Amino acid sequence: MIRGGTICSTLLTIDRRDIPKAASILAQAFAKDDPLYQHILPDETTRLRVMKIFFHRYVEMLYPYCDLLTTSDNYEAVALVFHSQREAGTLRSKVKYMKRIAFAIIASLPISRIIGIRGFARGISILLSMSSSWLSILGDKQYMHLDMLVVQEQYRGQGYVSKVIKPLLSECREKNIFCTLETQTISNLPIYEHYQFRTVKVIALPNSSLEQYCMVYTPTDAD
Repeated sequence: MIRGGTICSTLLTIDRRDIPKAASILAQAFAKDDPLYQHILPDETTRLRVMKIFFHRYVEMLYPYCDLLTTSDNYEAVALVFHSQREAGTLRSKVKYMKRIAFAIIASLPISRIIGIRGFARGISILLSMSSSWLSILGDKQYMHLDMLVVQEQYRGQGYVSKVIKPLLSECREKNIFCTLETQTISNLPIYEHYQFRTVKVIALPNSSLEQYCMVYTPTDAD
């Protein structure tokens, strides 16, 4: 089931029951194109199987704090947008959030049957190294975090990135809050820079050539 989106009438919110479908689309795109997941899972024969499980559990974990969005019933583009104000910042809310993370990791344990316990532990360790913890530099300022954005291959080059990012940034300007994201794909940088995101931090992954580019859109800079 898809209903009218909270960000803009041009975007639709994906219902919780359709998380598996959305997660599968996210997994397919990241499995093929994302250097971080290629580094974590170098074996192409198992990468997509593992990522479908992981993305399903990851989206379920974040769903109460996010909008899971698409451009239409065809799911041309899918985005996961985290809203900082939905995590209250109290001790109780932080404990609840940590419990959701622990549950997601436990629910993802079937992955170890595919890549082994050591492979599973290695993947979690790398993801923690390349996480969104850098957002602490914003202090108590509110933000929207574009956690994931993919366009299905057959719809690329048709303006679907703009259909997601433009309404998101419009709401950030309206609310005067930041928009943030990170990417490990260098070729993505000019795309996001076009929308006036700027790199504020670069995080290197140990024992690898990978770097995470942490980017922020500031509404006042867009005026």
